[in-house]
Amino acid sequence: MPKLVKDFQNYQFFFYWYEKDAGRLSPVMPTLNHAQEWLQRWLNEQYKGAERRVNSRSTVYNRRTSDKAVHIDLDLSEKKLRELKDSFTA
Repeated sequence: MPKLVKDFQNYQFFFYWYEKDAGRLSPVMPTLNHAQEWLQRWLNEQYKGAERRVNSRSTVYNRRTSDKAVHIDLDLSEKKLRELKDSFTA
């Protein structure tokens, strides 16, 4: 499963999906919403079987991966923001 990375460069936050063996999977995206939409499309493209969902009102515990809210797995921006802040106070 890809991991969501948050980064910071040129005074802007951005997000991308990364897999250990494949490297960066997605383009750079400006928001979490964009990242979630990209992941949903990517997962749908990866799945080659028949649609299995019958009841779209199933509980949260039975949701498929593409329906779950995304979360940041690796935040690279924190260190970069601290360095930027320190450069202004030095």
